[in-house]
Amino acid sequence: MPSKTELFLDDELIEMTASVTRKIHPPTKHRLNPILRPEHWWEGRCVMPIATLYDPQEKLFKMWYRTGPLDDPGGLIDGHASYTAYATSTDGVHWEKPLLGVVELAGRRDHNVVMLSEGIEPRHEVQGKKLFIRSVIPHPDPRDESEKYVCLFFDMKKVGPYLGYSADGIHWRREPEPFWQSLTDVGGWGDDSLISLIYDSLKRRWVVYRRVNPQESERLVAQPGDEDWPRPDRGMRVMGYADSADLKHWENHRVIMIPDADDPADIEFYGLSCYNYADVYVGYLWIYHMAPGAENIDIQLTTSRDGISFTRCCRREVFLPSGPHDYYDHEITMGHQPDPVVVDDQVYLYYQACNYKHTEPDIRRPHSIISGGLCTFTRDRFVSLQSGAPSPSRVVTKPFVVEHPKLFLNAATWGDGSIEVEVLARDWRVIDGFTADDSTVVKGNALNHPVRWTDNADLARLVGQEVRLKFNMSDARLHAMYFDTEDRPLKSLPPLPAIGPGHAELPVDV
Repeated sequence: MPSKTELFLDDELIEMTASVTRKIHPPTKHRLNPILRPEHWWEGRCVMPIATLYDPQEKLFKMWYRTGPLDDPGGLIDGHASYTAYATSTDGVHWEKPLLGVVELAGRRDHNVVMLSEGIEPRHEVQGKKLFIRSVIPHPDPRDESEKYVCLFFDMKKVGPYLGYSADGIHWRREPEPFWQSLTDVGGWGDDSLISLIYDSLKRRWVVYRRVNPQESERLVAQPGDEDWPRPDRGMRVMGYADSADLKHWENHRVIMIPDADDPADIEFYGLSCYNYADVYVGYLWIYHMAPGAENIDIQLTTSRDGISFTRCCRREVFLPSGPHDYYDHEITMGHQPDPVVVDDQVYLYYQACNYKHTEPDIRRPHSIISGGLCTFTRDRFVSLQSGAPSPSRVVTKPFVVEHPKLFLNAATWGDGSIEVEVLARDWRVIDGFTADDSTVVKGNALNHPVRWTDNADLARLVGQEVRLKFNMSDARLHAMYFDTEDRPLKSLPPLPAIGPGHAELPVDV
C-alpha cells in the first residue's frame, strides 16, 4: 500500500487524549443553492439528485436524478409519477440537461429522461408508474464496454430493486426481474425503495445498504408465500446490509444500525449513503425527526472500519443541518455516490432538498417542491481533534508498526499555536532523536504539513518497528495524518484568526 490515511473519526488508533475534543466540521452549503431546480415540462415539482459521480478522464460531473410530477396535484404524465433523468456539469454547480431523446414520454423525446417504468402492479396504480435509479457505479471489472456502468434502480412494475448496465450512462440494459424483494415489497405495506449499491474496494465485494423494519430481521428477503406476512404493529425505519461477489448471489443480510435508548424518542433512520473513503467507511445517516411541530430530516456523520459496525461521530451531532419549514432544504436526504467526489481538494456532497414536512398535507401544497443542493468542505476535514483547556493538550496513539517513512498532518493552528510530534516506544518512552525538542514545529493552516526532526527528515529509521505518536498541541486542531513513501506539497490554506483561548469556537472552513 503506497500510503495510509487516518481521519480520527473514531478512537480506533487513539490511546489517550488530554484537553482535546473531537469536533465536527459541517460542510458549507453553496451560496447558489438550490443548484438544481424543476424547470421543464417533464420535471413536475421534483428534481432529486440521487446518484452522482465525477469522471476524471472527461473532467465531468455526472448526475442521475429522479424527476416527474410525483405527488403533484396536477396529475401524472402519460401515467408516470417519476422516472430518471441525466445531467452533466463541468464545475459541479451549473448543470446541463441535454435533450437526449433516448426514450419516449407522452409521445415526445425533447427531454433528458434515460429510464422510465414500463408498467405498475395493479395494487399501486393510483400512485402512477415509478422508476428511479438509486446508484450508478463504474464497474471495476466489466466483461465488455456495455458494462462500463452498473446501476441499481427501483421499479414499481414489480416492486423491488433491479440492476442495469450501460456503456455511457444514458442507454441502459435492464435486468427483467428484481434481484430480491423484501417483506415490505411483497406484503404491500409500502415499498423498500431506500436502497443503495457501492463496490466496496476494501472487501472487493458489491455492498447494498438498505432501509428495513426491525420485524424483518429474521426474514430480510421475502420467500414464496410471504405475501400474507403480517404487517408490523409499529413500523420502524432502521438500516440493513447485504453483500455479493457477483451481483447475483447476495449474502450476509443483517440489520446494522437502529436507534437506541440514547437517541431522542422521536427519531428513525430514514436512509444511509456510504462509501469507501481513504482506509475507512464514511456514511451519511438520514435522521428523521418525527415529533409534531419539529418534523424534519437532517444528517449525522458515521464511520466504520468494516462497513457493518458503525460509530456515529462527535456525540451524534448534526453534520448537515436542515433549514426552517418552507426553506428549500427543510428536509435533507443525501445523494448516493459510489466514491467520494474530490476535486481541487474540495469534497462535493449533493443532497435532495424538500421545503415541506414528510406528511401528506404538506407534500401536496402547490408550492412544495424537491430541489438539489450542494455542500462542500476541504479534503479530509470531516472532524478535528481540537486543543482546549487546561493545558497541556495531548494526543497519544495506540502502538502501530511503521510501514511508510513520510508523515504529514492535515492540521491548523491559530495565534501562537503549534503542534510538536514525538515518537514513543510501546512502553511510552521517547525514542532518541524523535523528542519534542527535536521536532520541527507545525504552525499555520495546511493540508500536508511535513513532520520532521532535527536529525531525522522522516521515519525511515523506524520502518518495521512498533511505535506510538504523541502530539503536543496548543491552539491547534488535527484533522488527519498521512503516511506515505513520497513527499507531498504543503497546500497552504488561509490562516485562522486568533480569537482568544484555545478552547474557543473556531470558524468553519469556507
